[in-house]
This record gives sequence, structure tokens and C-alpha cells, in this order.
Amino acid sequence: MSGSDEDHTDGEDNVFLNLVARVIRKPLYRFPGQWGHETYEPRIYRSLGTILRNATSEEFDAFIMDFIHFARTAQARLDMQFYMEFINVCTNTILHWVFARRCSADIVRKLMERTSVFLQDQTNNLAIAWRCFTPIYSPSPVGGVTPLMFVAQNRQYDVLKVLLQYGMLEKERRPTYIIISVLFNPPRLEALDERCHATVTRELRDCMALCFRVLSHVSMSDIEMQIGYGRKPLIEDWRDHIPPSRYKDPCELTHLCRMVVRTSLLARGRLPDGIKSLPLPTLLQGYLNLES
Repeated sequence: MSGSDEDHTDGEDNVFLNLVARVIRKPLYRFPGQWGHETYEPRIYRSLGTILRNATSEEFDAFIMDFIHFARTAQARLDMQFYMEFINVCTNTILHWVFARRCSADIVRKLMERTSVFLQDQTNNLAIAWRCFTPIYSPSPVGGVTPLMFVAQNRQYDVLKVLLQYGMLEKERRPTYIIISVLFNPPRLEALDERCHATVTRELRDCMALCFRVLSHVSMSDIEMQIGYGRKPLIEDWRDHIPPSRYKDPCELTHLCRMVVRTSLLARGRLPDGIKSLPLPTLLQGYLNLES
């Protein structure tokens, strides 16, 4: 983080420091241990929701920088149990608004720009793209999912593309399950009301094609197992939308080269920004960045 970033978040105007003060209604260094997070979670949700509901990408950038600064410095000021509970509630609220409510690729890109550096350590509080979240105050069965899984389940193509550009699918231990989420998870009723079935089907096919720009192999047995369990794919011709080179034929050499380069950049924490520094034509840089 640059010095200017640190300066931006210093001082009493930090959103989260101010929120702590309002939540506990006491000085930061004294916290009544008998309180539980259920006491202040609604206040956090309302306060952060007011900010995130209509925030521009620039405003969100300042917001997430406040969160990063708070997470890195407030631990020394607060009771450890309260600090962890507060961070968890804030993280859940942020992910809920970013992925379940706003669904904006620009907002997600800002989130990844600021937090992808922390993804190498999944235990880091700021590796929030790894964290599971729940759609708060919503009786939804998708509670407790990672952002990537949630986006795949809801086939948010533009947001999915951002997450994949930052290497989130390469980091998955069972990447075929992302394909399964795209292929089997039915759309929410309100989403189906807003978009016709043909649109949902097109989004499904586009999201699957996007994932195949990352993967070299898909486990057909895992997909067929879901059908054996009684689940029904959202499209009948699903096999036609999985390239043979992803499950039976040799994979394309160009794609294997893309995987090697992306894996190397990902290991260095330079994906996708490092692509621009490679001595390659613009067309090949776009290919590496999953544009085609």
C-alpha cells in the first residue's frame, strides 16, 4: 500500500472507526465483554448499506481503503473477540452488498484491485474474496457461499469475468463444481420474472464458455453424478457446450500456454495486472486476460 493510501485512511474520518464508536457508544479502548455481535449487527448492516447502496466505483474505492486500514490497525486498539466479530460482520455485509445487491463489475474490480494482494494467505482477514458470506436478512438457500460460487450460481457474467481474470477459478480445489453451479443452480424466482428463459439460457452458456477459457479439464463424471442424484441441468444439450478438448480430446496448445503464463503470474501475485507488462501484442495480452 502506498504512502498516499495510508494518508487517505488516517484520522477520525475512517468509516469503520466511526462505526465502532457508534456501535459500542464508549471509547474505543473499553468494550463491554458481555455484548454479542447480534447486538450490533443490524446497526452495521444499516450503516454500511447506506454507503454501499449507491456508491460509485470511486466512492467504493475510498470505502474499501478505509476497511483495509481499519483491519490492519484496529486490532491493537480493540478487544480481540470484539475485533474479530466486528470484522466478520463487516466482511459479510460488504460481500452481501457487492455481490448479492449491487452485482456491478466495476465495484467488484475495485474490490479485487485493493484486496487481491492478500489472497495468497486465505486466513488473512483481508482475503475477503475467499470468505463465505450469507445474503443478510434473506431466507435464501445460498447462504454460506464464496463470492465465486455465488456469482456462478447466479450466472453474473460480467462479475464472473472479473473474478476469473484475477485467478479465482485457478485457485479452486474442485473447479468443476463451479461449472456444476452454473449448469444446475436454478435462477431465483424474482430473477426469472425479470429475465426470460432464453436470456437465462444464454447467460448460462456464456458463463460456461468463460470458465473454459481458464480450465483445461472438466470432470464429466462429477457432472453426471449430479444427474444421478436427481438434479436436472438447466439446458438439455449441456454436453454440446463443453469443448471436447476439456474432457476427451487433447487440449489446445495455445490454451495450455495461456494456463502456464497465467499460473506463473498468479504465483507472483501479478494477475491480471502483470499481463500488461509482458512483451506481447495487444491481441495476445487480451487472450491471456480471458478476453477471447
